[in-house]
Amino acid sequence: MNIAFNTAVTGMMAAQSHAGDAAREVVNNAAKGQDIIQASVALKKAEAAHSASAMTARIASEMTDTLLDITV
Repeated sequence: MNIAFNTAVTGMMAAQSHAGDAAREVVNNAAKGQDIIQASVALKKAEAAHSASAMTARIASEMTDTLLDITV
């Protein structure tokens, strides 16, 4: 695998972890009757980060495929 793809996958895993943490915070805050806005924003940020990392992984894969098509 190439560096760009590995970095993208690492970013996706980190975003998933952040999303899980934020989702737990939303649920816990809602159960306590506390503000859930900051936790919801953190969840949306994690979603956007995951989406960006997934797009990077897809583009890196397409670039590798194109390079293989050129060289083979």
